[in-house]
Amino acid sequence: MPELSSAYLIETLELQNHSHIVLALSGGLDSMVLLDLLCNAQQMQPFTLEAVYIHHGISDNASAWGELCAAQCAMRKVRFSMRHLQLSGRDNLEQRAREGRYQALNEFVHTEKHTLVTAHHGDDQLESLFLALKRGAGAAGLSGIASSRPFAQGKLMRPLLAFSRSELEHYALQQQVSYVEDESNQDTRFERNFIRQHITPVIRQRWPHFSRTAARSMLHLTQLQQLAEHYTERAFEQCVSDNHLVLSALAKELPLQQDLVIRHWLAHAGLNPSLEWLDTLKCQVIGARPDATPTLQLAEYQVRRFDGKLYLLTHKDTLVPSQEIHWRGQNTVLLPEHCGSLQFLTQQASSALPIAASSGQIIFGQLSLRFKPAGALMSKPLKQWFKLWQVPPWQRLRTPLLLVDGELVAVAGYASCITAEQATQWISWQS
Repeated sequence: MPELSSAYLIETLELQNHSHIVLALSGGLDSMVLLDLLCNAQQMQPFTLEAVYIHHGISDNASAWGELCAAQCAMRKVRFSMRHLQLSGRDNLEQRAREGRYQALNEFVHTEKHTLVTAHHGDDQLESLFLALKRGAGAAGLSGIASSRPFAQGKLMRPLLAFSRSELEHYALQQQVSYVEDESNQDTRFERNFIRQHITPVIRQRWPHFSRTAARSMLHLTQLQQLAEHYTERAFEQCVSDNHLVLSALAKELPLQQDLVIRHWLAHAGLNPSLEWLDTLKCQVIGARPDATPTLQLAEYQVRRFDGKLYLLTHKDTLVPSQEIHWRGQNTVLLPEHCGSLQFLTQQASSALPIAASSGQIIFGQLSLRFKPAGALMSKPLKQWFKLWQVPPWQRLRTPLLLVDGELVAVAGYASCITAEQATQWISWQS
């Protein structure tokens, strides 16, 4: 077992002269012990240290705790800052306070040399395990609190996870470290306090080494999760093209790997679906008949299938512009409903289409209009061309159409009825 010491911190945090440590300081036992350890470490290995106190305003004593933190930092010649949060109501207070705290701390970690350190310890880790079990978490959740992860422009590290609260208390007693007791720690309406007061004491009485063996199991889960993430990332690269999930490639993976790839794809949008939702996706969307275009809602997103691919769409991706725009020769036309802009160029450019006009109308969604692209043998309704071009249905209604004297002459991004030799200018769609 490691020894709780400044030498341990120097090694764990890999402290160098250029290191910039930002300590999240609450005034409680754990963070005050960490402050003392870091100050002692500075005497052994110089580095930059500052402390930040987040004033939640939840407790009437919050200002007094901030003053204690400021005084302790002044005594140790540590730069100190305080930030205030405005939290109202009691619903999900723990979660909102945690999110607000990290958001406030974000501004202090603004280079790769900055490391935010928090004083989470082994008892916190055990409580996290019970909370993960309560909500039915997978391997990632059951792995507990990460000892290190990217944060803001630098990283976040928790160097005290290997030590119990009793070890921190012993250190504080020996080194005469001052700290405060948060009275809310006695409020068992908060889940962590309930676990701390009613569950872990009973378990430790029966199995004194339970925290240590649980930590070992959580480490095994962390390793398994890292292995799963490695293979999922490899599969993800094979299954995703232009941010779309290619179902033919996904079908080549094992069923469990398929689920992980889908979750990884959705995680890029901050989504974490339930097992029930994932089953519905596989049955009603992926498993729908080949010519269907099914849709499934997830939070504020839609998952749609078209041409063997899954698309993840926001509300603005499906808005259909209704207004008609008169183009009178200007170089740039801004389009409604987040459809981007049209650029009218005097010279040919990549993906730009040739036109021979100096004015016209820009419309959307009139798929029954007939159109004959340059080089085509005959005209067809626009909806038939969109099918041939394999354009997803929702994009067809958002594609700008250029009319000149009532005739469809260009479908932005796809085709024009004018050849390059006939062109007087070029139209480019920045979508």
